[in-house]
Amino acid sequence: MFYTTPQTLYYVYIILCSDDSYYIGLTDDLIRRFDDHLHGKFETCYTFKRRPLILQYYETIPFLKDAVEREKQMKGWSRVKKKALIEGNFHKLQLLSQCNNLSHHKYKDLEQGLDSARPQKSSSTLRLRSGQLSVGILGGGQLGRMLLQAAADYPVETFVMENDENCPAAHLCHHFTKGDITNFDDVYNFGKNLDALTIEIEAVNEDALEKLETEGVRIYPKPSALRTIKNKILQKQFYKDNEIPTSEFIITQTKTDLNEHTGFLPAAHKLATGGYDGRGVELLKTKDDLNKAFDAPAVLEKLISIKKEIAVIIAVADNGENALYPSVDMVFDNRLNLLDYQISPADIAEKVLWKVEAVALKVVKELKSPGIFAVELFIDMDDNVFVNETAPRVHNSGHHTIEANYSSQFDMLWRVMLGYPLGSTEHILPAAIVNLLGAEGYNGEALYEGLHEILQIENVFVHIYGKKQTKPGRKMGHITILSKEKQELIHQANRIKQTVRVVSK
Repeated sequence: MFYTTPQTLYYVYIILCSDDSYYIGLTDDLIRRFDDHLHGKFETCYTFKRRPLILQYYETIPFLKDAVEREKQMKGWSRVKKKALIEGNFHKLQLLSQCNNLSHHKYKDLEQGLDSARPQKSSSTLRLRSGQLSVGILGGGQLGRMLLQAAADYPVETFVMENDENCPAAHLCHHFTKGDITNFDDVYNFGKNLDALTIEIEAVNEDALEKLETEGVRIYPKPSALRTIKNKILQKQFYKDNEIPTSEFIITQTKTDLNEHTGFLPAAHKLATGGYDGRGVELLKTKDDLNKAFDAPAVLEKLISIKKEIAVIIAVADNGENALYPSVDMVFDNRLNLLDYQISPADIAEKVLWKVEAVALKVVKELKSPGIFAVELFIDMDDNVFVNETAPRVHNSGHHTIEANYSSQFDMLWRVMLGYPLGSTEHILPAAIVNLLGAEGYNGEALYEGLHEILQIENVFVHIYGKKQTKPGRKMGHITILSKEKQELIHQANRIKQTVRVVSK
C-alpha cells in the first residue's frame, strides 16, 4: 500500500484594535487574512470605534486540531494575559495562567490527554532497602553504562540484565543478572520484584513487560509505545494514523514486492524489526539496487531532498509534564549509516524550529507514555518537516547533554522514574560530539590512539564505553566539545575525527 501525509501550516494570530482590544483568529494564509481584515471582509467583528490596526502576534502550528484548540484557549484569556503573550513576558504569563505551555511557550500543553494511569503497588510490596526504590535496566551497553553513572547521584538500587557479564554496564550496577532480554521468562523473572523497569535498546520482550505492567511494575516507556516503535511498519502507520508528517512509504512483505514499485525509487528499504545502529537499512536508488532489498517485512520510504537532519529529545513525566531539549544538527557517516558528529543547538530559523518542536511533541503526545524520547526529523529544501524515526529511550543524539545541559538526558530519565521534578534542559554552552567508531581493518582488543593530544584541548570530554573488543564501525565511545562559537565546534570536531582512532593491539 502507498501512503503519503499532506503538510499544511496554520496560524493563530492576534490583531490590535483601535479601542486597545484584541482580535484572535485562525487561518492558513496569514497575509491574505490580515489584508481581508483591513479591507472590511470581517465587518461583523468590528464597530465604528473598534477597527483593526496592527497584526501584533502569530504562532505557526502544523496541525489543525491543535491550532483550533490553541485559538479557543487564547480567546478565553484576559486582555492582560494576551498582552503578556504579545510582549513575550512568559514569566508573567505563567503567573497569570498557572499553565504549562510548550515549545518555548509557543504552544499549549499537548499532553493533557496523556494516559498516565498505572496500577500502583502497595507500600508493603515495594522492594525497598534503606528507603531506596529498585529500578532495573534491560540491556547493559553504553546507554545503560551512562544511565548508571547518573544513578549514582540518586537514592536508587540498580539492577541490570544482559547476556554478557562483561558488558559495559555490569560493574556499575548494584545487582547484575545474566539473561536474555528477548526471552519472556528471563524478563518477567528479572522485573517481577522491581519497582520500575527501563530499556536501553528496543529489542526486548514486550509481552513480559505488559504482564509486569499489569502487576504494578512501572515501565518506561510503556509497553504499548514500545510495541509501536520497535516495528517500523507499525511506527510508520502510527505517523499516518495520527496525521504526523513523514516521508511517503510503501509496505513490502517480500523482496519480489519491490518489482511492482520501481517507479517509487529512489527509496530507503528498512526492515520492520531487528535494525539497529545503521543495520537493517538499504538505499535503493535504481532497479539495479533491488538485489540489496530485504526478503522480509519492511518499509520502502521515499527519499527526501534533505536540507538538515534534526533530533529533539523530550522527557515526559508520569503526570504528562514534559521538557524539550534544544534541537540537534546531526551529520551522518553515509557509508556506515551512523551518526558521525552533531552540533547543538541546531542552526535553523525560529519558525522552522517551532514546527520541528510541534511535530516532535505531537509524536510524544500520541504515544501516551512517560519516559525519554528521541525524535529524528528531516527538514527538506522548502523547510517542510518530516519525522524519520523515534527512539523510546536515551539516545546517541543526546550524549552531549552530560556536559552541555544543566540536566542530562540520563539524569532526566532518573527524575522521571523516581518521581522527581523534571530538570532544566537549558544549555550551559553549545556543544558538539564525535562518535568514536572502530577503525577499518582492525579487530581485537581495543587501543585508543590520539587521546593524549585531544585532552589538551580546552573543554573536551572523553567517554570510553568500556568495550574490550573493537571491530570496524563499532561504537566504542564519544567525545564532547563545548564552545560558544559554532565554527570552533566544527573545527575541533573535525580535528578529533582526524586524530583519534580506535584500533587493535
